[in-house]
Amino acid sequence: MKNIPVLMTTLSILTFIFSFSTGKNVRLIETMQQRINRINTSGFIDTTHRSAPSDISFDINHVVFPMPDSKARNPLDSNDNKYYTSKNQKPAYSDYVKSYVNVDTPLVALVGVKVIDGTGAMSKRDQTIIIDGSNIISVGHKDSVSIPDNTQVLDLIGRTVIPGFVGTHNHMHMPGIPTMYYTAPRLYLACGVTTIQTAGSAAPYVEKNLANTIQLGYAPGPDIIHTGPYITGPGGNRVMIQPESIEQIERAIHYWVDEGVTWFKVYRHIKPEHLQAVIDIAHKNDAKVTGHLCSVTYTEVAKMGIDAIEHGFIHSFDHAPDKETGRCSGSRAFRELINISSTEVKEVHRALIQNNVALSSTLSIFEAQVPGRAIADRRALEAMAPHLVEAYHQRRKRMSEAGKNWYFKETWLKKSMEYDLAFYRSGGLLTAGPDPGLHNLPGYGDQRNFELLVEAGFKPVEAIQVMTSNGAKLLDNPDIGTISVGKTADLVIINGDIEVSPKSIRNTELVFKEGYGFSPEKLIADVKGQVGYR
Repeated sequence: MKNIPVLMTTLSILTFIFSFSTGKNVRLIETMQQRINRINTSGFIDTTHRSAPSDISFDINHVVFPMPDSKARNPLDSNDNKYYTSKNQKPAYSDYVKSYVNVDTPLVALVGVKVIDGTGAMSKRDQTIIIDGSNIISVGHKDSVSIPDNTQVLDLIGRTVIPGFVGTHNHMHMPGIPTMYYTAPRLYLACGVTTIQTAGSAAPYVEKNLANTIQLGYAPGPDIIHTGPYITGPGGNRVMIQPESIEQIERAIHYWVDEGVTWFKVYRHIKPEHLQAVIDIAHKNDAKVTGHLCSVTYTEVAKMGIDAIEHGFIHSFDHAPDKETGRCSGSRAFRELINISSTEVKEVHRALIQNNVALSSTLSIFEAQVPGRAIADRRALEAMAPHLVEAYHQRRKRMSEAGKNWYFKETWLKKSMEYDLAFYRSGGLLTAGPDPGLHNLPGYGDQRNFELLVEAGFKPVEAIQVMTSNGAKLLDNPDIGTISVGKTADLVIINGDIEVSPKSIRNTELVFKEGYGFSPEKLIADVKGQVGYR
């Protein structure tokens, strides 16, 4: 048994290497995964490790391939039902997950709060929300809502309550850090992100196992809509699928759909005919497709039937006059020169909207690359491992030395903000995610997205809509994204008024997921100095 952690680490690394393949290696992955599942059939989390060992670069075993703990209570045991008397029974969480929970009673009343419900409607003051088990059973003015007996009453005057964020570009990795399967889920949840779509996976099997681990109540984190491996084309990233035929695409999609994947992401160099095949085959298998584009324009891909496009305006090579059809080419000068109010931009928006294509805004990762604005959140620096903090300071120094010659221009950020607002105002489905990278960390990047959307001209209630109900709509989940009777009790309690002070979004006091009130303080304390290790 002593060799099991070594075996699992080896299999994890091999899975990462092979998981982007589509033909020869794909059955090997399946065989390895079956072996892992046989070794670890219980799914229990190892509660003995709460900090990263100092002699490793990352630690994945305790999160995705946990070892049994004989003292842990199995949340699937039918005897656990005695703990819950609510008719809307909460999912059963392990004692390990409950160690991060501050509120765990069947009936909870949030009294005296300001509610931003996620629909884009005006906020309402002096509201009471009643949670029964995992669901919201009442929302209304505090003087008109009857609070049942045996309810835990939280007096929350001065707080704002919003739906849990539904992120649509929320990776479990960052450039240079292929696995963040311990730190990322905790940071997301601590910052109010209760559901994510990962928009491309660096290790699909690891991501799938983490999603299952969280769903079964063995680890804290948001609900994860995991994606398949990236699909690109000639000249693209070598660890991504580079299909040689439509038959290969079909085999790959069928395989990953069988593994539970419902989203695929295409990348910059994909051939147009292969992109069309990905879309058609995915749709036939009830899966969706998003893209980080270059070889194909937004207008072209909208007509192909893609479901979403990542990064807003910045990869819209529709506006590059020297763009070659079917090739990732064209000058980036359009990012500075384009008039967002122009007819050509409106035509692209019209094509997206008419073809029901969503656009994912990732403003926080753009800002993280802009000299003069690339300033890390203090909380992010506290979460980062020392080598990442040093890399941040060195990057800031290089930015200062480069001045106007730095590769990412502030104009690009400003144009992106204008573009997102124009698309939203035109009736487009705009969603958001941080695209973690640099000092733009999971969770903190989501909160910064809210602030940047408000800076761009969105009303706070509109920014919340983008980050909650719009994401739920794209993910086809009607049970989340808004605050109303019958919805899942995924809620964020914020100390302050985000309509008066948008930065109050950072003052997360309590995050309800499926009726459990998680402590941001406990979750964040568990990852300090760990991002970059695990």
